[in-house]
Amino acid sequence: PSVEQLLAQEPNAHFVFQNFPLPNHNWAEKGAGYVDCIGRGSNDAVWKFIQKTFEQQESITEANADEKLKEIATESGADGEQIAACSAKPDTKARIEASLALGKSVGVTGTPAIFINGRMLSGGAPVELLKQLVDFQAKQTK
Repeated sequence: PSVEQLLAQEPNAHFVFQNFPLPNHNWAEKGAGYVDCIGRGSNDAVWKFIQKTFEQQESITEANADEKLKEIATESGADGEQIAACSAKPDTKARIEASLALGKSVGVTGTPAIFINGRMLSGGAPVELLKQLVDFQAKQTK
């Protein structure tokens, strides 16, 4: 929500989302595949999917992840069956691996990680702090 609020306040801000599934979440890589596939089709649906997945994450297990993620994808406006098939494709897995490699190469070790003009902020942050950092960085680059 903080990033969404910031983007509403800062029309010149550019936001890029990268998957970074953590190994201690046994279904995270599968979820990242869904995010990747949904995001290729609909920006609106992908944000709904991410939000709904976070809301339901306690009820998702390795055993029920396929069923739950398909259900959430459908609720988010995507075709759950089509997204499930897409998420299992080698090119999707390669995109997730590339996203992980990129994150690791710039020092990401957990989520969320936010970069503002190349400076990393680990963990969540209130919109007020993000706004201050964006304003500070904007002044530095003038």
